[in-house]
Amino acid sequence: MTKKVTSILVASAFALALSLPVATSAEPGLPAAKAPTAKALTTAAQDRDDRERHPEIRDAIGLLNRAQDRLNHAAHDFHGHRVKAMQHISEALEELHKAQASDRH
Repeated sequence: MTKKVTSILVASAFALALSLPVATSAEPGLPAAKAPTAKALTTAAQDRDDRERHPEIRDAIGLLNRAQDRLNHAAHDFHGHRVKAMQHISEALEELHKAQASDRH
């Protein structure tokens, strides 16, 4: 079951990542955005970790909810595969909510 949930999470995150637009500068001559430094990324991650114990689970829930919404508004059924994928996402969300609840006890 864990392998199935992991596969679903990875596939959903991958599909969502491919569907998101890449942020680039459309106008020439505009300065490129600076990439955050490793120190800034570490500090941001540490701040977030201090607030909650498992931010990865919260992030996965957010990604799965977005994937579910995108699939829900898809124009095509894909021969039942879209509905089946949505069911798998619902199962994964259920497991993640159970994981959060079990950590509180």
